[in-house]
Amino acid sequence: MRHYSVLGTSLTPLVSLVFLTGCDPMLSLEGSFWPAWIICIMAGLAASIALMWQLAEFRLAPYLGPPLLIAPSLWALCTFIIWLLFFSS
Repeated sequence: MRHYSVLGTSLTPLVSLVFLTGCDPMLSLEGSFWPAWIICIMAGLAASIALMWQLAEFRLAPYLGPPLLIAPSLWALCTFIIWLLFFSS
């Protein structure tokens, strides 16, 4: 009996992930529907490139740390902020 309860509790999140994947917001761009997360990733990339350029322009980039760690972290931060600003309903 215990085997089935452990299996059921571990399978519940996996099954819900399959059924909740269709619940993301869609945007219509030029008649084609795009998932909103793709738009947020592209906007986050553009924002992080602009921020990294500004940090290099003001000569602050060397003080931040390794660029291979800072640039993807900044990209993720910009992406999550854009998602929260536009789609956190």
